[in-house]
Amino acid sequence: MDHKHYNPDRFTRRSLRLSTRNYASTGAYFVTICADEDEPVFEIPELRTILLETWHALPKRFPGVKLDEFVVMPDHIHFILWLNSVVKHAPTLGSVVGAYKSLTTVAWLRHIKASGMDCPGLLWHDNYYERVVRSDELESTRQYIRNNPTKPTQCPWHPQGQCH
Repeated sequence: MDHKHYNPDRFTRRSLRLSTRNYASTGAYFVTICADEDEPVFEIPELRTILLETWHALPKRFPGVKLDEFVVMPDHIHFILWLNSVVKHAPTLGSVVGAYKSLTTVAWLRHIKASGMDCPGLLWHDNYYERVVRSDELESTRQYIRNNPTKPTQCPWHPQGQCH
């Protein structure tokens, strides 16, 4: 079988996105991205720095993106970001999250290589969880993110609630 070409019978990964939602629409989005492994990989200081610096650089890469709350947990991150669909070449939520995951992975792989560390370079779970934040729930969502470091590690799409 030729694995170099897309085969819809073989590649059947189910999307978590709503088929009717325009993920470039103006608004606030609450996002959770889990680490690939159920390990506290984000407690590595150099990696935390990469995650934070990349977060702060997103508006330079994507005009119209405004940052809100952000927290790095041992094996996942939560954040709220705002998209503005009226800017020229407005990004989708998926393009912003995909770029974030890619940029952090590349920076981490460079760090691993430069420092001679012996650790895996794969950082992220394949998917991410998102929710549109309504204006009446914005402050409670912010508070959830701020308080998250005091709660057990959980990932919303994993069957047992744990990231893997």
